[in-house]
Amino acid sequence: MKINNAMRSNNRNIWSRRLAFQAIYSWSINNCNTDELYSIFKEDENFKKSDIDYFKNIIQGVIDNISEINKYISASSEIDIKNINYVELSILRCFIYELSFNSKFPNEVLLAESVKLASKFGGQDSYKFVNAFLEKHIKKLT
Repeated sequence: MKINNAMRSNNRNIWSRRLAFQAIYSWSINNCNTDELYSIFKEDENFKKSDIDYFKNIIQGVIDNISEINKYISASSEIDIKNINYVELSILRCFIYELSFNSKFPNEVLLAESVKLASKFGGQDSYKFVNAFLEKHIKKLT
């Protein structure tokens, strides 16, 4: 199978989202500025696989809209935001930003990727929580 430009672009988007989630996780724990995040992740071996502008857009978008994103999470979750682990919280923050503020990609794609990230990086049942929460968010948007 030949890799075409659409496939290559899609893969770059996936890497951008994955690295952006990891950057938001780092930011949530360390509260560093965006320049520090960019310089840290620029050294990541997978950074060249990403779309740098898209990666930066997600990070800046989450940070710029963090109050509104956190208010939505607090209002919509049965779990207090302080009790949501940082992996799940970072995934929710990134994808709520994407779904609500940057509707560039289909909801289904973003939902599937968020569940994949939760499965890979979160606890045993993180993917269930993330899936249920974001499905609820998508329904509110439609």
